[in-house]
Amino acid sequence: MKPLLALCLWLLLLWPAPPAEACGPGGDQASMYSHPDAPFERFAAGHLEMLAGTHHPMHLAYAWRWMMGVPTTPEEQRAVVDTWKRMEGELERGDTSKEQGVWNEARSLALHSLGLDSARLTSPRSDIPEEERHIHGDAFERAAETVGTLSRLWRKHPALLLEWVDAQNAIFAGSCQPLPALSAGDLDDVGRPVKPSASVQARRQAERDYQVAASHLYCSRFDEALAAFQAIEGHRDTPYRARAAYLVARTQVRRALKEHSPWGSGQPEEQARFMARLDEADATITRILARPRLRAVHAQTRRLRSLVRSRTQREAWACTLPTLVLQPGTGSALAAELGDFDLSFEPGRKCPSSPAPTQELLQWIHVMQQAAETWTPEQEQQKREAYVVALARWKQTHLAPWLVAAMLKARGDSPEVGALLVAAARVPLSAPQGLTLALHTVRLLREQRLLDAARERLAAVPLEQVRARPTSNKFVHAERLLLATSWEAFLGIALERVAEEAPWTRPTLADGRLEQPAAFSYAALSLLNTPITARRLVALSSDERVPPAHRQQLRWTAFVRAAILGDDETLQALATMLAESEPTARSELRAMLGRTTVEERMFEARLLVMGLPVLSVTLVTDPRRIWHPGLTTFTSGKDNWWCTLYPVQATPFSFVSEEERVTAVSEWQRIVEAGSAVVYFSKVALAWAKEHPKDPRSPIALYRAVRASKRVCNQNTPEAMAAFRHLHRHYGKSTWAQQVPYVY
Repeated sequence: MKPLLALCLWLLLLWPAPPAEACGPGGDQASMYSHPDAPFERFAAGHLEMLAGTHHPMHLAYAWRWMMGVPTTPEEQRAVVDTWKRMEGELERGDTSKEQGVWNEARSLALHSLGLDSARLTSPRSDIPEEERHIHGDAFERAAETVGTLSRLWRKHPALLLEWVDAQNAIFAGSCQPLPALSAGDLDDVGRPVKPSASVQARRQAERDYQVAASHLYCSRFDEALAAFQAIEGHRDTPYRARAAYLVARTQVRRALKEHSPWGSGQPEEQARFMARLDEADATITRILARPRLRAVHAQTRRLRSLVRSRTQREAWACTLPTLVLQPGTGSALAAELGDFDLSFEPGRKCPSSPAPTQELLQWIHVMQQAAETWTPEQEQQKREAYVVALARWKQTHLAPWLVAAMLKARGDSPEVGALLVAAARVPLSAPQGLTLALHTVRLLREQRLLDAARERLAAVPLEQVRARPTSNKFVHAERLLLATSWEAFLGIALERVAEEAPWTRPTLADGRLEQPAAFSYAALSLLNTPITARRLVALSSDERVPPAHRQQLRWTAFVRAAILGDDETLQALATMLAESEPTARSELRAMLGRTTVEERMFEARLLVMGLPVLSVTLVTDPRRIWHPGLTTFTSGKDNWWCTLYPVQATPFSFVSEEERVTAVSEWQRIVEAGSAVVYFSKVALAWAKEHPKDPRSPIALYRAVRASKRVCNQNTPEAMAAFRHLHRHYGKSTWAQQVPYVY
């Protein structure tokens, strides 16, 4: 077994947190849509909002339950929400402060209700560190319930309640000293002995037996704990009979994990003993789950079973878990089994012996995740293949999840997409999948160029339903941009201040406040990075509604494009505007304007771009570059200038004239062909140096091309190597060559 998986499973029982969390690499680094929007309570209650193929398998399986009408109880919802919060860091693993607060409050109320000394609320000093006690939150909750019950049952015997609280304090504090013997009885108001009734004495002894057994468990005296819990399970009159049966199994598992290295580095004999311990626990678990009278502890016992079998029957259990997560009425076990399902899920795993509904779920998740994000032609092909499967399954089964999958994978020109749109229109927004289908209907209608129908469908989605949900809100915002009817309308939407989009990435001012967010949303910037003419960018930058940060970015982006395209007229107009607003580049811009030939102006402009790492052929979305401290400042990593671009066949804006559309695509194609910044700079510098070997700017251009190869992507290119060799061969003694003694 992989060490990380082994450690995850080892931690699940030892730490006092629900044993359902998937741990391991990935997390939110894979996608910003790897989990539903917070608060998770809405998703847990069936408001699935915007489903995405990038969701974790556990979230997709949970969504499948809702779409298929599998009932989910409030208890199950609370458990899965806690698990998701821990996965995303909203709750710390092992943090039982909430449950301890419940215990402290219940204890205080019980003592005060009987007029007892509040000084007893202070717990005794611990014998072992808190992190080694491994007391689960449910222990504090159960103690809170018990102290309330006993305060009512023993109202005439307050000394007995005080005795119980003292013992419980010692246990929770981690005291491993033997609990004191039970006192002889209670005293009345004048100090005379009062003998409790037989029923009170029996409950008193049952409570003490349970406390002693719990103390053994928390202090890792496993043999004593097993004997104590087994004795309680065999006692017919104790209220802890079912609980003790479960704790026998939990003690067996905890002993196995405590004896075993979490990294699986033990000797063969140690591994054999470990597996034998787990097999013993599995037998106990199987016995408990087979007894209806122990139904009260079946949920937590199932959680324990999943932990054990994920170690002892890994492959078989991975095929069993999908069946379990579809079962209704499993209580808190659902969260654990969903978490373990997420941990064990492997795309394309075959489980031929599983029931048909299980195989359907696994296939659906696989299709949903296939090419969930498309950046390459290969991923686009995978998405088309996934659509074929989803469409076929929907036509055959007419199941809601397959309609969702087909809609997510469809494009406007996909075969039979019309039938999907008709089916989606019949699903109300109030259905679990309603919003997902509605918004993808808008997308597909737009891609079919049915723009009025798309706008009408989007208008039917109440904005208040999506405004507080980041994923849905961003989707709606992007569609509104794409459905704009003019550049003026586009700017009106694009310039809506989306302060909540990425507040943690905004620069911090000297006084600790966050810089105001840029007015353009991420979606707007992304759309402006599709084929748009350089002159259109200049026109947009002249709109007074555009704030200064974006106005400058639009102009500099247009400047870089015009320099590559050789658009002298646009370049001169931009240089004049930028010279007034960019003091750090004013002299170079004016020098460019002073050149008398187009060739000279082009080289001067390109040389300037080579010296300003903040500039790019695209509008950058990284706030570090939007609010750059200076044009010559390098960002960390390789986020300077631009990398390889990909051809795009059309502009996404429906209102653009045919002439402008053709020009935009042509310009973009030429920019793509120019290559990445390193490739382009190296070609420009080499060509100029060969044609103008005496020009003092030639070694500067070569130096800047080589320097760029160290601070941007596409480093080891033949062009960069050629620029380096030419610089050192022809200008080796210059200060420029000495500054770059090697090339990446």
